[in-house]
This record gives sequence, C-alpha cells and structure tokens, in this order.
Amino acid sequence: MPEINPFSIVKSHVTILEVVSQYTALKKAGMYWKGVCPFHAEKTASFTVSPHREIFYCFGCHAGGDVITFISKAEQCTPLQAIQHLAQHHSIHLPTDIKVESKREKQQYAHLCEQVARWCHYKLVKSPIALNYLKKRNVTQESINYFMLGYFPGGLQEIKSFIHTMSKHNILVHDLIEANILSQGKTVLYSPFEDRLMFPIKDHIGQPCGFGGRIFKKHDTRAKYYNSRENQHFNKGSLLFGFDLAKKSIQETKKVFLVEGYTDCVAMVQNGFNNTVATLGTACTARHLNQLSRHAQQAYVLYDGDNAGQQALLRLTQLCWQTNIELHVITLPSQEDPASLLEKKQQLESYIKKSQDIFTFFIQTVGHGFANKSLSEKVQLTRTITDIIAKIIDPLTQDLLLDKAAKVLAIPFESLYRELKSAQKKIRATTAHSAGNNAAEKIIQKNDSLIDILDQIPLLEKKIFFAIMNNIYLLNERNNGYLTSHLSYPLRDILKKLSQIQKEKSDITFTIFFDTLEEREKRVVSMLCLESNEIIDEATFKQLSNQLQKTHWKRIVKDITVKIKQARSQGDKKLVAQLINKFEKLKKLYHDATNRLINKGYYSDDTQKK
Repeated sequence: MPEINPFSIVKSHVTILEVVSQYTALKKAGMYWKGVCPFHAEKTASFTVSPHREIFYCFGCHAGGDVITFISKAEQCTPLQAIQHLAQHHSIHLPTDIKVESKREKQQYAHLCEQVARWCHYKLVKSPIALNYLKKRNVTQESINYFMLGYFPGGLQEIKSFIHTMSKHNILVHDLIEANILSQGKTVLYSPFEDRLMFPIKDHIGQPCGFGGRIFKKHDTRAKYYNSRENQHFNKGSLLFGFDLAKKSIQETKKVFLVEGYTDCVAMVQNGFNNTVATLGTACTARHLNQLSRHAQQAYVLYDGDNAGQQALLRLTQLCWQTNIELHVITLPSQEDPASLLEKKQQLESYIKKSQDIFTFFIQTVGHGFANKSLSEKVQLTRTITDIIAKIIDPLTQDLLLDKAAKVLAIPFESLYRELKSAQKKIRATTAHSAGNNAAEKIIQKNDSLIDILDQIPLLEKKIFFAIMNNIYLLNERNNGYLTSHLSYPLRDILKKLSQIQKEKSDITFTIFFDTLEEREKRVVSMLCLESNEIIDEATFKQLSNQLQKTHWKRIVKDITVKIKQARSQGDKKLVAQLINKFEKLKKLYHDATNRLINKGYYSDDTQKK
C-alpha cells in the first residue's frame, strides 16, 4: 500500500488562489496574483501568489510556502490542524487512519451554531410578534433570509422543544451549556438569549461561530444586546458581523462601511450598501481594521450621533497609524443612527459626501472650544494630537496634519513641531526598550538572516535554481553532481533533496517535491520562484550551466594563483610545488568533466576555450 499523504490529498482538492482570496484581495499581475499581505501591515502590495506552482511569498515580511503554510500562519495552528481546517471548509474526505491534531473539535462547534441558527430562524418565521417588530423596522423578508435572522422564544416548553430538536442532530445539553446557549438555573435550564432576536455571527469564511441577541419587547429592561461568550472560536475583537456576506462587494468597490449595531448593518445592506459590516457591540480594534485593510482601501465609519458614538470615533483615531486603510467619518445628526435615518427614508448619500478623513474630524472635534479651555487642558489636548501624529510614518502627512492642527488650535506650527519631535523620541525609546524581548522581532531577525544569505548568492546561481524549480527535470544524472557541488547554500542542499527524490520516484512533480521541504526551505523556494517572471528554456539553462562551470573554474584558478604567489614570496618551494601539482590535477579533472558533458551534447566545445 502506498503511503497516504494528507498534504497531497488536501492540496489536490483546493487551489491556493481560492484559499488566499478569502483572507486578502488579489489582483492579476502577469503570471502571478498580488495583494496586501495578511500577515503584516503594508501600503504597497508585496504579497505574491503563483497559481501554477501553488505557492505564495511576501517580499515584505518574507513569509512563504504553500496553502498549508498559509493557513498555518493565518489561523495560527500547526500544519496538521491546517489540513483539518481546509478539509472541513472544502468538504474533503480524509482517510480515517490519518490522525490530525484537534484540541477542540471546531467542526462540532460550528455544527452546533449552525443548528441553533436554523432553529431560531424557524421560530422567527412562526412568531407574529417578532416578525411584526421587524416589519415596523422596515426589515424585509429578503433581509431576514439573507442574514438568517432568528428568534429565541422564552419559556420552559420552548427550552424543552429546543433541547429535543438539538438531540436529533447529536447535540447534547452539555454541549449547549459549554457553548453558552443554555445555562443551568437552580432548578431548570434557561437561555440568556430567550426573547431576543438572534443575529448569527460567522467568521470571515462563513463558518458559524456565535450569536448576537437583541431585545425588542417594550417592557424588556435587560441589556439591549447579549453576545455569545468568548471562546477559542468566538472573539469579538476580531469578528465583524456580515463580513462574510460583504467581502465580495468590499473587494469590488475597495470601500467598506463600518457601523456599530447589527440592525444598522441590516438596514444599510437592505438599502444597497452591500459592503457594510458591524462590530459586535464592542469598540473597533486594530485587528478589525487590519482585516478590512486586506480587502478595502477606504473605510467609512457611521457611528451613532450621540456622545458615546463620538467618543468611539475619537478612540479609532488612536488606531489609525497601525493599519493601511484610509478612515473617513460620516457625521450623523445627534440621536440618530444609520437604521433610524434609513427608516425615515432619509438618504445617506448627502452625509457620505460631507465625510471627513478621521484626522481632520479628530482635530476639529478635540479643538472645538480650544480657546476657552484652561492652560492644563490646552497642554493635554495639544500633546494628545502630537502623540497621534507622531505615530504616522509619512513625513508629508505629518506636516499637513500639523499645519491643520496649528490653524484649528491657533498655535504656531513651530511649537507643534517641537512637541512632535519630543513625542517621536519617546516612541523610539519605548520601541528600543521592548525590541529585545519581543518574540515577533526575533522571528523577523531570523527571516532577515535568511534573506541576507540569499542576497549573497550570485544572480547566475539564482537563475539556474529558478529554472530547475520551473522544470525539475532539468536536474538530471548528467548535471546534478556539479550543480549540487558548485551552487551556494542553501540552494545546493535543496537540489540534493530533489536529486534523491528523483532516484526514488519516477513521476515526481514540483508539488510533491515541495511537500518534502522544511518550512525554511519552502520559504527559499517560494521567494526565488516568485522573484521573476522570466522563462528559461532548456537551451538557456545549458548556457547558464556552462557559465557556472566557467565561473567556478575561474575562482579555483584565482585562489590557487594567489596562494602560489604567497608561497613564492615566502620562499617556500615545497609548498609552491604542492600547489602547482594540485592545480594540474584540478585542471585535468575540470577538462575531463567538461569533455564528458560535451560528448553527451550538454555543452558546446567552446567551453574549454580560455
């Protein structure tokens, strides 16, 4: 029985382009596809995918590999867990004898959330009270189905009915309590979601992972929203309601609308703003912005017009420097939110046209009434502004914002500039202090050392290696000896592995070979393969190999010549004789090896000409 390789099974059913596109927007660029890297913040797209080789590489953070490597990094899991993740999301059957690590069965949790969502959706359809409320809020049946909205009815009978239905899907009461769908009271079971409209929450690829529950009855005094309790599958700081549905529209328009509430999101989508997402009742985080920046260039923030909404916008300004998305603020009337405006048939377009970039909004909001504030308040507000501007990388943007702040606050530009420099010094001091203990920094340094090694490798050797990775059969019995000897580390070691596999298997492919490499080697292959679009045919490869042979021989001659001169200057006749004898032997070996290659038609006879 041939050995079953789970890597190959999964990779034969999915394409890297399909998987990566779920995490970041890609555009075709010649032979490759490019986009913003999902693993680090960047403005210039340096993340590259090769569909025909099924590999990726980022020329910014130096991450590289295949689809398994990508999921391992994106989901922060082991390669075997990445295999399981892909198998679950793409309905790939893995043989039962393949043991895949799984600390917590994510598939079972997703199944539980899916069935709860279906039950609640069915209950909503059967509830005139809940449907009537949604109708009053102008929520259409189409939107109810699109978002799979639901209702969790209250009462012991409904809880019993719920438990009975879940049992038909092999979901036990224990599982429901673990997932915080049910809770154990003193005598009976109940649900914290009872008598709430249910908003199913999914991850970025549409996997159910939790719920948001909203009260809607007049005399319900509980908190307006109740979300699923956080667990390893449900993290409010990284999830966005509606993102899985909005992702395609976001990628097409390069814009996203960010709102605070579920009903705001539903209302926006229902009115044609399909590229709308909502935070889960919490403040927007840097992770939210980074996730959106992989798909959009601009984000329009529509928060409630009350004081809490304004404060949330001011907090967002603190995060802007951490991401590469342009944030714009759409100011709504006081005591209004997107849903309430749309319910009144008001058009949002006029508010969108008046949107401000978030820094302008921030400076104008903070600077409002600045002249009437006390001296200590003025100093504090001024330093708050310069601290934020100091975190911006682009010097021109800094100058423009300083100029804008100087005009709004009526403070000399030079004074703000001095404060800016002071803030920058503090940032540098903090960064220098923490860099030595930062694990991520150590990983980057490790990657950089690999890049330094590759930078030292001559272009000729890289071209030869690139050609072989494009057509692995260019490495054969005639040339593997001198190529694995003459190429630099780590290229020679990778080719030695290829040579060994070729001896063991006759039908070797690039993908099969790539699966045998270590992660560091995969990164090398990915980088060198995606550095160029050049096509190197067999004739060109022979010329490059010919040139390598000459270059290597010239290095040998130069090295021995220097040693002979040194020995002669020191009067060491014995050493001179030994070096000349060594030179003659190497010369004979070189010419014999070249003649063999010429006889096999691998080189032309001008190889031996000096």
